[in-house]
Amino acid sequence: AADSALIALEDHIAILTMLVQRMVDECGDPTGFDAQAWLDHWLVGVVPALGDRRPLDVLLEPNGVEMVSSLLLRAQSGAFS
Repeated sequence: AADSALIALEDHIAILTMLVQRMVDECGDPTGFDAQAWLDHWLVGVVPALGDRRPLDVLLEPNGVEMVSSLLLRAQSGAFS
């Protein structure tokens, strides 16, 4: 069961990395931007919008990837700062 959770987590992170890359491509200058490195750093930081939890911990919850990707998309639209 732990192996499948780890595989799911890797899949979630891959999905989120593609999302972050797409957001940067659409809204900014992707030159020199490393989506994977940015996401790796962001995932282990405490995020107030997630109740002061780490996105990495939220990803392990049911619907976690939806919550985290929704948060990233709201950030892109400027819904919160």
